[in-house]
Amino acid sequence: MTKDDLLDGLLTPEEIARRITASSGVHMTARTIWEKARRIGVAKKIGRAMLVAVEDIPALLKEESKTEKRERLIKKSNRPDALAMLQRARKKRARA
Repeated sequence: MTKDDLLDGLLTPEEIARRITASSGVHMTARTIWEKARRIGVAKKIGRAMLVAVEDIPALLKEESKTEKRERLIKKSNRPDALAMLQRARKKRARA
């Protein structure tokens, strides 16, 4: 297997979005592909570039269940807000 064969099975989020839009007529952005690939763990990063294997595309197209979406939103809402953390640290520093 040559390195060209290895790279033939990888696509950028832009290429995947373009293929989905062309084949289905549904407008899909590269950012949407990038976020879901990262969230479900099929993203492969090389430096700053992200690639997705062709065999992982069906996983990207699979609809997330309501419980998966709800769990993601709950996890996101439980994260500490960076701005609030910064404000608390500044208040604490000002009091000291």
